[in-house]
Amino acid sequence: MSAPDQAKVQWAEASLWLAKADDDIRVASLTLAAVPPMPDPAAFHCQQAVEKIIKALLVAAAVTAPRSHDIEMLAEKAAPFYPALEQQMLSFARLTEWLTASRYPDLGGGLGEEIGDITDMLDAVKAFRRDVAGLAPT
Repeated sequence: MSAPDQAKVQWAEASLWLAKADDDIRVASLTLAAVPPMPDPAAFHCQQAVEKIIKALLVAAAVTAPRSHDIEMLAEKAAPFYPALEQQMLSFARLTEWLTASRYPDLGGGLGEEIGDITDMLDAVKAFRRDVAGLAPT
């Protein structure tokens, strides 16, 4: 199989991860638009979307995506393959905390982030998703 064909195969597999990330982005958007807004689920799904987008990048690079929720570790693993995205990926590192803080009441009862901060993060996640979409071979 030629390199361009292999890249298309890898991106086809990566697109499965990206579809799941798109679902997480949609859920985050819906929970923020709810009346009243639901910040903890929105934050959780922001983290999940970024995790899946980075895992998609790893799969596209023919690297097995590790079973980890640690955004910084995933970003560092993907950065050698996507150096132009390194800073963008690392900017999401704090989402690892959002994963647990948004889900477990014994960690403070909730995330404690302002709705505007979560909305801004969701916008950044959407921008990251668009940037990654531009990398897929045509």
